[in-house]
Amino acid sequence: MTSLSRPSFEGRFLKAVYCQGEPDRVPLVEAGIDSQIKARFLGRPLKGLADEIAFWASAGYDFIPLESGLRTIIDAAIHHEKAGRFENPELDPPVVAAAKKFAIDRLTPQHLTTVAEDGTRRTWAPEGRGFITTMEDLEAFPWPDPRDLDYSAFRAVRSLLPDGMGAIPFTGAIFSCLMLMLGIEECLMQMALESDLFAALLRRVGEFQLKVVEITLGFEAVGGIWINDDMGHKTALLASPRLFRKHIFPYYREIKHLAESRGVPLLLHSDGRITEIVPDLCKIGFNAIHPIDPNGMTLAETRAIAGPRMCLIGNLSLAFPLGTGSPEEVARETAALLRSAAPGGGYCLSSGNSIPDYVPYENWLAMRDTALRVGVYPIA
Repeated sequence: MTSLSRPSFEGRFLKAVYCQGEPDRVPLVEAGIDSQIKARFLGRPLKGLADEIAFWASAGYDFIPLESGLRTIIDAAIHHEKAGRFENPELDPPVVAAAKKFAIDRLTPQHLTTVAEDGTRRTWAPEGRGFITTMEDLEAFPWPDPRDLDYSAFRAVRSLLPDGMGAIPFTGAIFSCLMLMLGIEECLMQMALESDLFAALLRRVGEFQLKVVEITLGFEAVGGIWINDDMGHKTALLASPRLFRKHIFPYYREIKHLAESRGVPLLLHSDGRITEIVPDLCKIGFNAIHPIDPNGMTLAETRAIAGPRMCLIGNLSLAFPLGTGSPEEVARETAALLRSAAPGGGYCLSSGNSIPDYVPYENWLAMRDTALRVGVYPIA
């Protein structure tokens, strides 16, 4: 490994995220990468946290993404037929196991997992109604104490990280928890109506997630907070900006206060066109937004709105070039993106979402290799 391929969380990633000029090269960032791609690059199946770290470090990333909070329960329920990331079902305290079972029992009739002809399993979010649809459901849900969640990865990660590497958890999600617990359509209806059910669930989710963020920030290895809340679709927000400002953003401000008190940055992941609320995100104090979804956003427009003090991460389309292009086309588009977005700093390269199973390994590798070659400052 050269100095440019080694992790440099503080000198490279944080310099970009805090918009402090140009680091040695453009940082690589992904919200997630398909396990088969990781295994192929690493040359072996990934069997635990040490292998995860080995992949992210050797592939040129400056931090490993972890996960904590209510989404670990919700996602385990939605994806229970597939192995979860860092899942330890046998180690779940009874209250956490009960919460997962509650959700699984109510979601199973929806058949969220489908099987393709080749045997590949794919899971889907509950689009209509979720596992909490009445006040009675809300009262019956066995809420665990946030301290009962599995933080073993956070305890272990510090001793496993190579020099220069950090860890950032996905945690603090508010809106996505509401959508997955209520169901997407039900959530948007209840939010528009500002119903008692929406208000009560929001309060429970918000209080739970704030406590999780507080706990997570207590681990020394944690170098930031990354909220995973999809708030848009291809052409607009999923709900009125007024509703986000009234119900969701107050919790973001609390999370920003917690991150700031610990001296770490706050990042947001949101798919879709969220251009209308970018000024709000700047005022809240987000240091970076991801993935600047190319289905509905451009880097130039977003930069003009956000200004020079917010780091932009992403914008390489999953459709073309990553999904349907050739490795040569991926390399060409990646180089063009780097040359237009990276000069001056304040930019990290990422796909326009994450790297799922339908992105060919050769295409991900072409993006990665091009970033390590073309993304060296000064950008030529």
